Amino acid sequence: MRFFLALSVVLAVFLPGKTSSVFGREVDLTPVQKWIDAQSKLDSLYGTFVQERKMKTVRRTFTKEGSFWYRSPGHVRWEIGQDYLAVKNAKEVLIMEPKKKKMKRYLIDALKEDQRLGGIAFIEAGFTRTLADFQKGFQVTKITKDEDYYSVETKIRDGKASLSLIKLVFYIYEKDYQLKAFQMFFRDKSTIYNRFTRIYPNKPVPNGTFTPSTDGYKVVK
Repeated sequence: MRFFLALSVVLAVFLPGKTSSVFGREVDLTPVQKWIDAQSKLDSLYGTFVQERKMKTVRRTFTKEGSFWYRSPGHVRWEIGQDYLAVKNAKEVLIMEPKKKKMKRYLIDALKEDQRLGGIAFIEAGFTRTLADFQKGFQVTKITKDEDYYSVETKIRDGKASLSLIKLVFYIYEKDYQLKAFQMFFRDKSTIYNRFTRIYPNKPVPNGTFTPSTDGYKVVK
């Protein structure tokens, strides 16, 4: 579930808007708007990242490398080594575990209509381009600046998912208004930090990127 939440965050990173009201107080979303403007001509995107996971009961930090692809409109592939692969295309979302040959399949229509899938329903929005769509899934609570980085703190609106995920923070670099990292804070005090190491805008997308082979996989619920 936490891997899926991380994918959902990536699906929602292009989010325009100007202000957000928090308990009657306005949050200036100008840095977010500039972030959107910087990526408005994006047709595709390829990137690599390092994921760091920390748990309250374990001293060590678990580190893994991964990669992702995006193609407009709303096609996403998010991969962490041989452990997890998630793909969203026009028809479905696939959550795959290559080592175990297990997978889950969610039709896009089911994500819209089945309330039991509420924790992942906001994935359907893809790379949303309006503040209204963004606010269906997230609420910006605070934006702060430390040297050249803006920290955009948000909360997830979905009640079921918010029971475990209490805060998301996006880190935007002021000099080019690109997303450089995002961090997930969970109720059990664990965190997942995804730091992008390379980004390639408008890179040609290889055939089959968003339609991986499912041969040999067992579908689980």
